[in-house]
Amino acid sequence: MKSVSIYTSHHKPSAFLASPVIHPLHVGKELSYSEICCPGDNTGDNISLKNPFYCELTAHYWVWKNAPKTDYIGFMHYRRHFNFSDNQNHPEDVWGMVNCPEINDEYEKTFGLNEAAILHCLEDADILVPKKWSVKSAGSKSNYHHYQVSDHLHIRDYQNAIDILLRKYPEYYAAVKKFNDAHDGYYTNMFVMNNETFEEYSQWLFDILGELENELSFQNYSAQEKRVFGHISERLFNIFVIFKQQYSTIKIKELQRTFVQKESFNSYLEPAFLENNIPVVICSDDNYAHSLGALLNSIIKASDQQYNYDIVILDNGLTKRNQRRLKELCAKNENFSVRFFNVHAFDEIKDAYIRPPFTVATYSRLFIPRLMRNYGKVLFIDTDTVVESDLAELYETELQDNYVAAVQDIVMEGFVKFGNVAQSDAGIQSAGDYLKLTLKMSRPEEYFQGGIMVFNIEQMNKDNIFEKLMKELKGQSFWFLDQDIMNKVFFGRVTFLPLEWNVYHGNGNTDTFYPNLVFSTYMRYLQARENPKMIHFAGENKPWNTDKVDYYDNFIKFVQGTPWEKEVYEKLSAHLNTNSLVVQTHTPVLFQTKVKRRLMPYFDRFAPRGSKRRSDIAHVYYKIRRAILG
Repeated sequence: MKSVSIYTSHHKPSAFLASPVIHPLHVGKELSYSEICCPGDNTGDNISLKNPFYCELTAHYWVWKNAPKTDYIGFMHYRRHFNFSDNQNHPEDVWGMVNCPEINDEYEKTFGLNEAAILHCLEDADILVPKKWSVKSAGSKSNYHHYQVSDHLHIRDYQNAIDILLRKYPEYYAAVKKFNDAHDGYYTNMFVMNNETFEEYSQWLFDILGELENELSFQNYSAQEKRVFGHISERLFNIFVIFKQQYSTIKIKELQRTFVQKESFNSYLEPAFLENNIPVVICSDDNYAHSLGALLNSIIKASDQQYNYDIVILDNGLTKRNQRRLKELCAKNENFSVRFFNVHAFDEIKDAYIRPPFTVATYSRLFIPRLMRNYGKVLFIDTDTVVESDLAELYETELQDNYVAAVQDIVMEGFVKFGNVAQSDAGIQSAGDYLKLTLKMSRPEEYFQGGIMVFNIEQMNKDNIFEKLMKELKGQSFWFLDQDIMNKVFFGRVTFLPLEWNVYHGNGNTDTFYPNLVFSTYMRYLQARENPKMIHFAGENKPWNTDKVDYYDNFIKFVQGTPWEKEVYEKLSAHLNTNSLVVQTHTPVLFQTKVKRRLMPYFDRFAPRGSKRRSDIAHVYYKIRRAILG
């Protein structure tokens, strides 16, 4: 039986086709630190660096120079595919595309995206090409005229390529004229052809484009205009095919093209190391890059050479500069791998409920069971933390059939005790009622804090937990968003860690909030603070904004020696200067604040914290406030 390999070009996380003969390839990988869960075009002999100019041709070049040889080789795009089925009469849009909602089993079956259907198409063809598309649909007279009038294209560049072609291959003159004068052609750089023809075409194409590089220069081109080599190659492909038809018996077959409307992601990460792999997931945006740097440095300092640390950063907008810094921070440690994955690949979070100070990225933790499905266990840790102990120790936590290991949330315990009010789609509720009635937690004291967790991926896979998480995500809004979702879904299946693994820095409330907890809880908190294994800077008072917080020194020692050290000191200096200015200008206190300060001592005596009276008053207050403010 003949063999075939088709390569799809991807530049961001997207849905991959299931057939083993269709291979996704990350184009422009040399320019990206991000992981999209498929091989890149930057190994071996490659031109990956040229992707902004050559587009999908960097995949073509890589396959030509590096991929295993098969009888047939082809190319498609991540959202544009051939229709390999026998039915070539699906309705098309003005661009000649068959529009389809999304990639799924039905889509792949309908359009024959499998080895058998592809080989069946090739039984009577040497080259498979897209159905010809007429430029008249775009208001152009001919292919040459279409290049001349199209946005972001400059006819002098195409003419330059034609001059080079005819100088090197004068026998192509008739083919050039026929294509330029025609009103239709094979567009989008998609084809499947036998290996002999592929070798010939590749040599011819890159010979011309290589010469073009010596003659073409950008004239303040935009990013779109710089894609010139990719655009020109579409025309050269047509000229090559016309020439082959004129001087050989080559057989061409036209197929419909599909266009997938919905962008989605269906793949997963593989472990970075085969042995002693400690996977650690962190989510961050660029505002927290300095905190992420300190955290990563603390993980390195506490690490053990016998383990390999597989760091996956769920990226919510880190600049390339900060990505490079993070990679370089670990570069000297051969037992560390750092990869970045764009959180916006998770389509489900786009419409999720959000409220300040959170962003949609906070929901990224819910996708760990899917993204890391081939792992046994995975650690998650918040960005605004540092560790004082080796995370390998935490990874060895025995989970049995529990879904997660985490630390009890003693702040939530306080909210329940003090009658704090929860707001969600369920309406106004006391914290205790919210946990019992909305989150269905019959034992509210088992609410855990999500700042550091051990995910039991293997057990989650068995019990289809990801689908349950997604059901809750789409169902309603929660008080503490994804943390509440996890507490609801994981309830009763949690291994509780010692408080040392998630020690709050106190956020300035060390001597006010915590002493009012149940005494035994308060003592556990104080004991954990003596020898913290992880310090959590939860709350608005961060050690990069003020030195007046607990464990400031622990943060500073880990930011020292990193590329963010100067930036952190500048932030602290700016904060101190702002405070000085505030003191000097004597900013007046608002009238309502003065009234609140006067009345609160009397209110506390009338309705003590945690009393039913205070809870009832809070219910009424928040109902009125919600009615007024919405």
